[in-house]
Amino acid sequence: MRSQSAMNRSTLSEVGEPLGGETNDAVATNNRMPTWGTAVIPRVASAVILACCCAAIAQAPPDYTKGCGDTACHGGLTRGKVIHAPVSESLCDACHEVTDEKKHTFAYTTDAPELCLECHDDMIEDRDFLHGPVAAGACTSCHNPHASENSALLKAPISELCRSCHETIDARMSDRANKHEPAADDCTNCHDPHGGDNSLNLTSAMPDLCLDCHDDVADRMDEAVGHDAVTAGKSCANCHDPHASDLKHMLLGPTMDLCLSCHTEPIKSENATLLGIGKLLADSTSPHGPIRDRDCVACHSPHGGENFRLLTDAYPEKFYSPFGEDEYALCFGCHDVEAFEDEETDEFTAFRNGERNLHHLHVNREVKGRTCRACHDPHAGLGAKHMAKTVPFGSWSLPINYSSTDTGGSCQPGCHKRYRYDREEAVTNLPGS
Repeated sequence: MRSQSAMNRSTLSEVGEPLGGETNDAVATNNRMPTWGTAVIPRVASAVILACCCAAIAQAPPDYTKGCGDTACHGGLTRGKVIHAPVSESLCDACHEVTDEKKHTFAYTTDAPELCLECHDDMIEDRDFLHGPVAAGACTSCHNPHASENSALLKAPISELCRSCHETIDARMSDRANKHEPAADDCTNCHDPHGGDNSLNLTSAMPDLCLDCHDDVADRMDEAVGHDAVTAGKSCANCHDPHASDLKHMLLGPTMDLCLSCHTEPIKSENATLLGIGKLLADSTSPHGPIRDRDCVACHSPHGGENFRLLTDAYPEKFYSPFGEDEYALCFGCHDVEAFEDEETDEFTAFRNGERNLHHLHVNREVKGRTCRACHDPHAGLGAKHMAKTVPFGSWSLPINYSSTDTGGSCQPGCHKRYRYDREEAVTNLPGS
Protein backbone atom coordinates (compact mmCIF):
# COMPACT_ATOMS: atom_id res chain seq x y z
CA MET A 1 0.00 0.00 0.00
CA ARG A 2 1.08 3.58 -0.67
CA SER A 3 2.01 5.81 2.21
CA GLN A 4 -0.15 8.83 3.14
CA SER A 5 2.56 11.16 1.77
CA ALA A 6 2.56 9.32 -1.52
CA MET A 7 -1.18 9.64 -1.78
CA ASN A 8 -0.97 13.38 -1.08
CA ARG A 9 1.66 13.84 -3.75
CA SER A 10 -0.41 11.84 -6.21
CA THR A 11 -3.42 14.05 -5.49
CA LEU A 12 -1.44 17.24 -6.02
CA SER A 13 -0.10 15.88 -9.26
CA GLU A 14 -3.58 15.12 -10.52
CA VAL A 15 -4.75 18.63 -9.71
CA GLY A 16 -1.69 20.25 -11.17
CA GLU A 17 1.74 21.22 -10.00
CA PRO A 18 1.80 24.94 -9.27
CA LEU A 19 5.49 24.87 -8.59
CA GLY A 20 6.44 24.01 -12.12
CA GLY A 21 5.91 20.27 -11.70
CA GLU A 22 7.95 19.92 -8.54
CA THR A 23 6.40 18.28 -5.50
CA ASN A 24 6.00 20.43 -2.41
CA ASP A 25 7.62 17.88 -0.10
CA ALA A 26 7.49 20.27 2.82
CA VAL A 27 3.75 20.35 2.66
CA ALA A 28 3.48 16.62 2.23
CA THR A 29 6.05 15.85 4.88
CA ASN A 30 4.36 18.08 7.44
CA ASN A 31 1.02 16.52 6.51
CA ARG A 32 -0.65 20.00 6.23
CA MET A 33 -2.51 19.20 3.05
CA PRO A 34 -6.07 18.03 3.81
CA THR A 35 -6.95 14.60 2.63
CA TRP A 36 -9.78 15.83 0.31
CA GLY A 37 -11.05 13.78 -2.55
CA THR A 38 -9.81 14.50 -6.04
CA ALA A 39 -13.16 16.05 -7.19
CA VAL A 40 -13.47 18.65 -4.36
CA ILE A 41 -10.44 20.83 -5.06
CA PRO A 42 -11.43 21.73 -8.64
CA ARG A 43 -14.81 22.98 -7.37
CA VAL A 44 -13.22 25.07 -4.63
CA ALA A 45 -10.84 26.62 -7.09
CA SER A 46 -13.70 27.45 -9.44
CA ALA A 47 -15.64 29.13 -6.63
CA VAL A 48 -12.63 31.25 -5.71
CA ILE A 49 -12.14 32.32 -9.30
CA LEU A 50 -15.87 33.19 -9.67
CA ALA A 51 -15.84 35.28 -6.47
CA CYS A 52 -12.82 37.18 -7.69
CA CYS A 53 -14.51 37.88 -11.03
CA CYS A 54 -17.70 39.14 -9.30
CA ALA A 55 -15.68 41.44 -7.07
CA ALA A 56 -13.94 42.82 -10.10
CA ILE A 57 -17.25 43.45 -11.86
CA ALA A 58 -18.74 45.15 -8.77
CA GLN A 59 -15.76 47.46 -8.53
CA ALA A 60 -15.89 48.36 -12.22
CA PRO A 61 -16.92 52.01 -12.81
CA PRO A 62 -20.48 52.62 -14.16
CA ASP A 63 -20.87 53.13 -17.88
CA TYR A 64 -21.77 56.84 -18.13
CA THR A 65 -21.82 56.81 -21.92
CA LYS A 66 -25.48 55.74 -21.76
CA GLY A 67 -26.50 58.62 -19.48
CA CYS A 68 -26.83 58.92 -15.73
CA GLY A 69 -30.29 57.37 -15.66
CA ASP A 70 -29.09 54.15 -17.32
CA THR A 71 -26.40 53.43 -14.75
CA ALA A 72 -26.50 51.30 -11.64
CA CYS A 73 -26.23 54.45 -9.54
CA HIS A 74 -29.16 56.54 -10.77
CA GLY A 75 -31.37 54.13 -12.70
CA GLY A 76 -34.08 54.34 -10.06
CA LEU A 77 -34.56 58.06 -10.66
CA THR A 78 -36.17 57.44 -14.05
CA ARG A 79 -38.81 54.99 -12.85
CA GLY A 80 -42.32 56.41 -13.06
CA LYS A 81 -45.21 57.03 -15.43
CA VAL A 82 -44.24 60.70 -15.73
CA ILE A 83 -40.60 61.63 -16.35
CA HIS A 84 -39.23 65.16 -16.20
CA ALA A 85 -38.27 66.23 -19.73
CA PRO A 86 -34.55 66.86 -19.02
CA VAL A 87 -34.33 63.43 -17.37
CA SER A 88 -36.02 61.65 -20.26
CA GLU A 89 -33.54 63.28 -22.65
CA SER A 90 -30.54 62.49 -20.39
CA LEU A 91 -29.87 66.21 -19.97
CA CYS A 92 -28.76 65.86 -16.37
CA ASP A 93 -26.41 68.80 -16.81
CA ALA A 94 -29.46 71.04 -17.28
CA CYS A 95 -29.79 71.01 -13.50
CA HIS A 96 -26.56 69.42 -12.20
CA GLU A 97 -22.88 70.22 -12.65
CA VAL A 98 -19.81 68.15 -11.74
CA THR A 99 -17.89 69.40 -8.72
CA ASP A 100 -15.35 66.54 -8.53
CA GLU A 101 -15.15 64.12 -11.45
CA LYS A 102 -12.98 61.58 -9.62
CA LYS A 103 -15.27 61.48 -6.60
CA HIS A 104 -18.32 61.67 -8.85
CA THR A 105 -19.93 64.53 -6.90
CA PHE A 106 -22.34 67.11 -8.26
CA ALA A 107 -24.14 70.35 -7.35
CA TYR A 108 -27.14 72.25 -8.71
CA THR A 109 -26.30 74.64 -11.51
CA THR A 110 -28.38 77.30 -9.72
CA ASP A 111 -29.98 77.47 -6.30
CA ALA A 112 -33.70 76.75 -5.94
CA PRO A 113 -36.15 78.15 -6.82
CA GLU A 114 -34.27 79.98 -9.59
CA LEU A 115 -33.26 76.62 -11.03
CA CYS A 116 -36.88 75.58 -11.55
CA LEU A 117 -37.91 79.04 -12.72
CA GLU A 118 -35.39 78.98 -15.55
CA CYS A 119 -37.99 76.85 -17.32
CA HIS A 120 -41.15 77.33 -15.25
CA ASP A 121 -41.22 81.11 -14.72
CA ASP A 122 -44.85 81.23 -15.88
CA MET A 123 -45.82 79.54 -12.61
CA ILE A 124 -45.29 82.71 -10.55
CA GLU A 125 -45.09 85.53 -13.06
CA ASP A 126 -47.40 88.50 -12.39
CA ARG A 127 -49.27 86.86 -9.52
CA ASP A 128 -50.58 88.77 -6.52
CA PHE A 129 -50.65 85.70 -4.28
CA LEU A 130 -48.26 82.76 -4.04
CA HIS A 131 -48.74 79.38 -2.42
CA GLY A 132 -46.48 79.05 0.64
CA PRO A 133 -44.09 76.40 -0.74
CA VAL A 134 -43.77 78.34 -4.00
CA ALA A 135 -43.01 81.60 -2.19
CA ALA A 136 -40.40 79.75 -0.11
CA GLY A 137 -38.82 78.19 -3.20
CA ALA A 138 -39.61 74.69 -1.98
CA CYS A 139 -40.73 73.23 -5.31
CA THR A 140 -39.60 69.74 -4.35
CA SER A 141 -41.90 69.69 -1.33
CA CYS A 142 -44.65 68.84 -3.84
CA HIS A 143 -42.80 67.73 -6.98
CA ASN A 144 -40.28 64.98 -7.66
CA PRO A 145 -37.72 66.56 -10.02
CA HIS A 146 -36.94 63.30 -11.84
CA ALA A 147 -39.96 61.00 -12.23
CA SER A 148 -43.28 60.18 -10.57
CA GLU A 149 -46.30 57.95 -10.82
CA ASN A 150 -48.50 61.08 -10.61
CA SER A 151 -49.27 63.86 -13.05
CA ALA A 152 -47.12 66.99 -12.90
CA LEU A 153 -44.42 64.92 -11.17
CA LEU A 154 -46.33 65.21 -7.90
CA LYS A 155 -45.11 63.18 -4.93
CA ALA A 156 -48.64 61.91 -4.26
CA PRO A 157 -52.10 62.20 -5.84
CA ILE A 158 -53.14 65.86 -5.76
CA SER A 159 -55.79 65.82 -3.05
CA GLU A 160 -53.77 63.53 -0.81
CA LEU A 161 -50.76 65.81 -1.25
CA CYS A 162 -52.71 68.98 -0.41
CA ARG A 163 -54.38 67.48 2.62
CA SER A 164 -51.04 66.30 4.01
CA CYS A 165 -50.39 69.98 4.86
CA HIS A 166 -53.92 71.40 5.11
CA GLU A 167 -54.92 69.31 8.11
CA THR A 168 -58.04 71.28 9.06
CA ILE A 169 -59.45 70.74 5.57
CA ASP A 170 -58.47 67.09 5.76
CA ALA A 171 -60.35 66.74 9.06
CA ARG A 172 -63.51 68.29 7.57
CA MET A 173 -63.30 66.17 4.46
CA SER A 174 -62.86 63.04 6.56
CA ASP A 175 -65.45 63.64 9.27
CA ARG A 176 -68.38 65.44 7.66
CA ALA A 177 -71.30 63.81 5.94
CA ASN A 178 -71.42 65.93 2.78
CA LYS A 179 -68.38 66.58 0.64
CA HIS A 180 -68.30 69.26 -2.06
CA GLU A 181 -67.73 67.25 -5.21
CA PRO A 182 -64.99 69.46 -6.72
CA ALA A 183 -63.08 69.41 -3.42
CA ALA A 184 -63.34 65.64 -3.10
CA ASP A 185 -62.26 65.19 -6.71
CA ASP A 186 -59.30 67.55 -7.13
CA CYS A 187 -58.25 70.63 -5.17
CA THR A 188 -57.08 72.28 -8.38
CA ASN A 189 -60.69 72.46 -9.59
CA CYS A 190 -60.87 75.65 -7.51
CA HIS A 191 -57.30 76.46 -6.41
CA ASP A 192 -54.14 77.19 -8.38
CA PRO A 193 -51.41 75.28 -6.53
CA HIS A 194 -48.78 77.88 -7.38
CA GLY A 195 -50.56 81.22 -6.96
CA GLY A 196 -52.91 83.65 -8.57
CA ASP A 197 -54.63 87.00 -8.48
CA ASN A 198 -57.24 85.93 -5.92
CA SER A 199 -56.97 85.21 -2.21
CA LEU A 200 -56.66 81.55 -1.25
CA ASN A 201 -55.15 81.06 -4.72
CA LEU A 202 -58.63 80.63 -6.18
CA THR A 203 -58.66 80.23 -9.94
CA SER A 204 -61.40 82.89 -10.14
CA ALA A 205 -62.88 85.30 -7.64
CA MET A 206 -66.08 84.32 -5.90
CA PRO A 207 -68.91 84.26 -6.76
CA ASP A 208 -67.74 83.80 -10.38
CA LEU A 209 -65.82 80.66 -9.44
CA CYS A 210 -68.92 79.07 -7.91
CA LEU A 211 -71.17 80.19 -10.74
CA ASP A 212 -69.02 78.34 -13.26
CA CYS A 213 -70.80 75.21 -12.00
CA HIS A 214 -73.92 76.56 -10.27
CA ASP A 215 -75.55 78.16 -13.28
CA ASP A 216 -79.01 77.88 -11.70
CA VAL A 217 -77.82 80.22 -8.95
CA ALA A 218 -76.32 82.50 -11.60
CA ASP A 219 -79.75 82.78 -13.21
CA ARG A 220 -81.33 83.83 -9.90
CA MET A 221 -78.60 86.35 -9.26
CA ASP A 222 -79.38 87.94 -12.61
CA GLU A 223 -82.92 88.68 -11.46
CA ALA A 224 -84.06 92.14 -10.40
CA VAL A 225 -83.59 91.66 -6.66
CA GLY A 226 -80.19 90.65 -5.32
CA HIS A 227 -78.92 89.50 -1.95
CA ASP A 228 -75.80 91.29 -0.69
CA ALA A 229 -74.72 88.21 1.21
CA VAL A 230 -73.92 86.54 -2.12
CA THR A 231 -71.60 89.26 -3.35
CA ALA A 232 -70.21 91.01 -0.23
CA GLY A 233 -67.50 89.82 2.13
CA LYS A 234 -66.68 86.16 1.53
CA SER A 235 -69.44 85.92 -1.05
CA CYS A 236 -70.75 82.35 -1.29
CA ALA A 237 -68.53 81.34 1.63
CA ASN A 238 -70.56 83.64 3.89
CA CYS A 239 -73.09 80.82 4.11
CA HIS A 240 -71.52 77.75 2.49
CA ASP A 241 -68.48 75.65 3.33
CA PRO A 242 -66.73 75.02 0.01
CA HIS A 243 -65.17 71.76 1.23
CA ALA A 244 -67.53 69.76 3.47
CA SER A 245 -70.47 70.10 5.83
CA ASP A 246 -72.82 67.99 7.89
CA LEU A 247 -75.73 70.09 6.57
CA LYS A 248 -77.43 70.00 3.20
CA HIS A 249 -76.32 72.51 0.59
CA MET A 250 -72.92 72.63 2.34
CA LEU A 251 -74.26 75.26 4.76
CA LEU A 252 -72.07 76.56 7.56
CA GLY A 253 -74.93 76.30 10.02
CA PRO A 254 -78.70 75.81 10.26
CA THR A 255 -80.56 78.06 7.83
CA MET A 256 -82.22 80.35 10.35
CA ASP A 257 -79.01 80.75 12.37
CA LEU A 258 -77.22 81.89 9.23
CA CYS A 259 -79.96 84.38 8.38
CA LEU A 260 -80.05 85.82 11.87
CA SER A 261 -76.29 86.25 11.90
CA CYS A 262 -77.06 89.28 9.70
CA HIS A 263 -80.74 90.03 10.19
CA THR A 264 -80.89 90.25 13.97
CA GLU A 265 -80.25 94.00 13.72
CA PRO A 266 -81.68 96.48 11.18
CA ILE A 267 -79.85 96.59 7.84
CA LYS A 268 -79.74 99.71 5.74
CA SER A 269 -80.00 99.25 1.99
CA GLU A 270 -80.14 101.73 -0.88
CA ASN A 271 -83.92 101.88 -0.88
CA ALA A 272 -84.98 101.04 2.67
CA THR A 273 -83.94 99.84 6.09
CA LEU A 274 -84.65 96.16 6.61
CA LEU A 275 -86.20 95.29 9.92
CA GLY A 276 -83.97 93.53 12.41
CA ILE A 277 -86.08 90.63 13.60
CA GLY A 278 -83.87 89.23 16.34
CA LYS A 279 -85.70 90.92 19.23
CA LEU A 280 -89.09 90.32 17.60
CA LEU A 281 -88.46 86.58 17.43
CA ALA A 282 -87.08 86.50 20.94
CA ASP A 283 -90.20 88.22 22.37
CA SER A 284 -92.75 86.54 20.10
CA THR A 285 -95.46 84.24 21.40
CA SER A 286 -96.90 83.48 17.95
CA PRO A 287 -94.33 82.77 15.23
CA HIS A 288 -95.33 82.26 11.63
CA GLY A 289 -95.20 78.61 10.56
CA PRO A 290 -91.95 78.83 8.53
CA ILE A 291 -90.29 80.67 11.42
CA ARG A 292 -91.51 78.02 13.83
CA ASP A 293 -89.91 75.46 11.50
CA ARG A 294 -86.77 77.61 11.30
CA ASP A 295 -87.07 77.59 7.52
CA CYS A 296 -86.48 81.07 6.14
CA VAL A 297 -86.06 79.75 2.59
CA ALA A 298 -89.69 78.62 2.61
CA CYS A 299 -90.51 82.23 1.76
CA HIS A 300 -87.20 83.82 0.74
CA SER A 301 -84.78 82.98 -2.05
CA PRO A 302 -81.30 83.39 -0.56
CA HIS A 303 -79.52 84.04 -3.86
CA GLY A 304 -81.80 86.43 -5.70
CA GLY A 305 -85.14 86.63 -7.43
CA GLU A 306 -87.72 88.67 -9.23
CA ASN A 307 -89.87 89.47 -6.20
CA PHE A 308 -89.26 92.17 -3.64
CA ARG A 309 -87.69 91.14 -0.33
CA LEU A 310 -86.32 88.07 -2.16
CA LEU A 311 -89.67 86.34 -1.77
CA THR A 312 -89.95 83.02 -3.56
CA ASP A 313 -93.28 83.88 -5.15
CA ALA A 314 -95.58 86.79 -5.81
CA TYR A 315 -96.82 88.96 -2.95
CA PRO A 316 -98.04 92.59 -3.07
CA GLU A 317 -95.32 95.09 -2.40
CA LYS A 318 -97.61 97.91 -1.25
CA PHE A 319 -99.74 98.22 1.87
CA TYR A 320 -102.85 98.47 -0.33
CA SER A 321 -103.26 96.22 -3.35
CA PRO A 322 -106.07 94.83 -5.51
CA PHE A 323 -106.84 91.22 -4.67
CA GLY A 324 -105.97 88.35 -7.01
CA GLU A 325 -104.94 84.76 -6.43
CA ASP A 326 -101.81 85.17 -8.56
CA GLU A 327 -100.83 88.33 -6.67
CA TYR A 328 -100.79 86.32 -3.43
CA ALA A 329 -99.17 83.15 -4.83
CA LEU A 330 -96.66 83.10 -1.95
CA CYS A 331 -99.35 82.98 0.73
CA PHE A 332 -101.60 80.58 -1.13
CA GLY A 333 -98.79 78.08 -1.33
CA CYS A 334 -99.83 77.23 2.26
CA HIS A 335 -103.12 79.04 2.99
CA ASP A 336 -106.51 78.33 1.39
CA VAL A 337 -107.57 80.87 -1.21
CA GLU A 338 -111.21 80.05 -0.34
CA ALA A 339 -110.79 82.03 2.88
CA PHE A 340 -110.72 85.22 0.79
CA GLU A 341 -113.06 84.46 -2.09
CA ASP A 342 -116.58 84.30 -0.58
CA GLU A 343 -118.36 87.10 1.25
CA GLU A 344 -119.95 84.55 3.59
CA THR A 345 -118.60 81.28 4.93
CA ASP A 346 -118.83 79.10 7.98
CA GLU A 347 -115.72 76.98 7.44
CA PHE A 348 -112.79 78.50 5.57
CA THR A 349 -111.80 81.17 8.07
CA ALA A 350 -112.16 81.85 11.77
CA PHE A 351 -112.02 85.60 11.12
CA ARG A 352 -115.76 86.12 10.63
CA ASN A 353 -118.67 87.80 12.36
CA GLY A 354 -121.30 85.11 12.28
CA GLU A 355 -120.91 84.00 8.66
CA ARG A 356 -119.65 87.32 7.36
CA ASN A 357 -116.13 86.70 6.04
CA LEU A 358 -113.95 89.48 7.45
CA HIS A 359 -110.89 88.34 5.45
CA HIS A 360 -112.91 88.93 2.29
CA LEU A 361 -114.08 92.30 3.65
CA HIS A 362 -110.54 93.56 4.27
CA VAL A 363 -108.54 91.93 1.46
CA ASN A 364 -110.76 91.16 -1.53
CA ARG A 365 -111.11 94.65 -2.99
CA GLU A 366 -110.23 96.33 -6.22
CA VAL A 367 -109.38 99.54 -4.41
CA LYS A 368 -107.47 99.69 -1.14
CA GLY A 369 -107.44 95.98 -0.53
CA ARG A 370 -105.45 95.42 2.64
CA THR A 371 -102.51 93.09 2.26
CA CYS A 372 -101.77 90.43 4.87
CA ARG A 373 -99.18 92.56 6.60
CA ALA A 374 -101.77 95.26 7.33
CA CYS A 375 -102.60 93.14 10.39
CA HIS A 376 -100.14 90.26 10.58
CA ASP A 377 -96.40 90.25 11.06
CA PRO A 378 -95.01 87.83 8.44
CA HIS A 379 -92.37 86.58 10.88
CA ALA A 380 -93.93 86.53 14.34
CA GLY A 381 -96.43 88.35 16.51
CA LEU A 382 -97.07 89.05 20.15
CA GLY A 383 -100.60 87.74 19.93
CA ALA A 384 -102.56 84.87 18.38
CA LYS A 385 -102.31 84.28 14.62
CA HIS A 386 -99.01 86.24 14.69
CA MET A 387 -100.98 89.47 14.87
CA ALA A 388 -98.69 92.49 14.83
CA LYS A 389 -98.53 95.05 17.60
CA THR A 390 -97.82 97.78 15.05
CA VAL A 391 -97.32 97.77 11.28
CA PRO A 392 -95.39 100.18 9.05
CA PHE A 393 -97.65 102.72 7.37
CA GLY A 394 -95.50 105.31 5.68
CA SER A 395 -93.43 106.90 8.43
CA TRP A 396 -96.00 105.87 11.06
CA SER A 397 -96.03 102.66 13.09
CA LEU A 398 -99.75 102.03 12.88
CA PRO A 399 -101.10 100.34 16.06
CA ILE A 400 -103.36 97.29 15.70
CA ASN A 401 -104.69 96.93 19.26
CA TYR A 402 -106.02 93.44 18.67
CA SER A 403 -107.40 91.21 21.43
CA SER A 404 -108.95 87.76 21.11
CA THR A 405 -111.76 85.84 22.81
CA ASP A 406 -112.67 82.18 22.72
CA THR A 407 -115.11 82.76 19.86
CA GLY A 408 -113.85 85.95 18.26
CA GLY A 409 -112.05 89.16 19.18
CA SER A 410 -111.76 92.87 18.55
CA CYS A 411 -109.35 95.45 17.21
CA GLN A 412 -108.96 99.19 17.35
CA PRO A 413 -106.27 100.03 14.83
CA GLY A 414 -105.24 103.44 13.67
CA CYS A 415 -107.77 103.22 10.84
CA HIS A 416 -111.09 102.76 12.71
CA LYS A 417 -112.81 102.58 16.09
CA ARG A 418 -112.90 99.35 18.05
CA TYR A 419 -114.86 96.70 16.20
CA ARG A 420 -115.80 93.32 17.62
CA TYR A 421 -116.59 90.01 15.96
CA ASP A 422 -117.92 86.66 17.10
CA ARG A 423 -118.12 83.48 15.06
CA GLU A 424 -121.01 81.95 16.96
CA GLU A 425 -123.21 85.01 17.44
CA ALA A 426 -122.69 87.97 15.14
CA VAL A 427 -121.94 91.32 16.80
CA THR A 428 -123.54 94.56 15.62
CA ASN A 429 -120.92 97.28 15.47
CA LEU A 430 -122.71 100.62 15.48
CA PRO A 431 -120.99 103.68 14.03
CA GLY A 432 -118.98 105.37 16.74
CA SER A 433 -119.32 102.40 19.09
